[in-house]
Amino acid sequence: MSGIKLPGVGSGFPIQSFVDATVAGERAPKEKMLARQANDINVQLSSYGSLKGVLSEFKDSLKKLGEEEAFQKRSTSFNNSGFASATADKTAVAGSYTLVVKELAEAHKLGTASIPKADAEKKLGSGTLTLGVGDESFTVAIDKEKSTLAEVAEAVNNSEDNKGVRATVVTDDTGSRLVFFADKTGTESQITVSATGNADGEGGADLATLDDALTTVQAAKDAVVTIDGATVTSQTNEIENAIQGVTLDLKKVNDTTTDSEKPNTKLTIGYDKKTVESNLKDFVTAFNKVMGTINQLTAYDAETERAGPLNGDGSTRNLTSQIRNMLSEPIEGAVAPIKTLTDLGITSKQDGTIELDEDILKEQVEDNFERIGLLFASEKGVSNKLDEMLESFVGKEGVLTERDKSLNEQMAKLDKDAVDFELYMEKFEERTYKQFTSMDIMVAQLNQQLSAVTSAFANMPDFSGGKQ
Repeated sequence: MSGIKLPGVGSGFPIQSFVDATVAGERAPKEKMLARQANDINVQLSSYGSLKGVLSEFKDSLKKLGEEEAFQKRSTSFNNSGFASATADKTAVAGSYTLVVKELAEAHKLGTASIPKADAEKKLGSGTLTLGVGDESFTVAIDKEKSTLAEVAEAVNNSEDNKGVRATVVTDDTGSRLVFFADKTGTESQITVSATGNADGEGGADLATLDDALTTVQAAKDAVVTIDGATVTSQTNEIENAIQGVTLDLKKVNDTTTDSEKPNTKLTIGYDKKTVESNLKDFVTAFNKVMGTINQLTAYDAETERAGPLNGDGSTRNLTSQIRNMLSEPIEGAVAPIKTLTDLGITSKQDGTIELDEDILKEQVEDNFERIGLLFASEKGVSNKLDEMLESFVGKEGVLTERDKSLNEQMAKLDKDAVDFELYMEKFEERTYKQFTSMDIMVAQLNQQLSAVTSAFANMPDFSGGKQ
């Protein structure tokens, strides 16, 4: 309440204390009720949030097992590392291949004659450079004022018509020179360099001398590799589909025909069993995290008579029931000996969680890999069935999503009730203060009347004729 508040002038009573006590008595029950309701809603929101979080993690673990590609990935390995690397797609056929890397693909490089280091910053003068790569060529105009070795290299590299030739300045003990090299490896990308100049450089230097005494710094080479004795030639060190579905990346020569100490390199292609085995373990962990969270939120301690925040919650009971039922249902399309999760060594425990026999899992992954895929990744497999069920709970229109929405609406209404209550209390305090003030005025008036009566009695004559 605004304004100055004074103690009762008529009664002398502590009016403000009376008002504060009356207002506090009016406020306390409602505030406690609003606080209790807000706490209940926050506890439920937090509980549903925790549940939705672990369910989302569970959905992510299902994705890793639910996609057909999860069981179609291929692994690649070499008995000798360093000579090549490989990747394989789902079309690759499992098997072993002997590789011999005879040549690595190299980019063609040409170098100009060296000039003394002290002359590297001198201008060579104006003119043109014609550069060829394979069957294509382009021309670069050189400005007299920008014709040092570094500036010529920059002009080549920045040319809009560049067909795939780069240039740089290399400085060694003998001096500095321009080195031109092809962007691409292989014999089809050999380069040529020719120059014309106007002899207007510093000290009579002529750009035309750049193509004098050009030397091969590095010859253009194709990659050559044999695969089980068959020769494959490639313009690059990355070779696709020489083996179906496999991309090879050659790293180093290991030609055993010229160096008997270099071992053969054997490439082995197989199913990516380790990743699938790891994903299956993640599935068990994520499932148990869901059930552990549900058990915690719905628990009841008979000794303390304390219940979890979602004890008795119908949505949570329904979720638990559906998950358990789906884990025990037969999977349409699954093939023996992998028809149920139990066949993978996954069994249920009394508290609703599951446990994994890793020895059984490893054996089944090794012997029946593709059939595990049918159990999880088929159209009506474990992953798809569970994912659809979980979507009905945590999806955009899921049960728990709608429950969250309802609770947030209740909290918004509660916040509005709290604001309205504060407005009510302000008016209540004003009314109460006015009531106590009116009482004080009435007491003051009564005191005045009493004083007047008392004074009148005091001035009345007594029976002896004198004043009392």
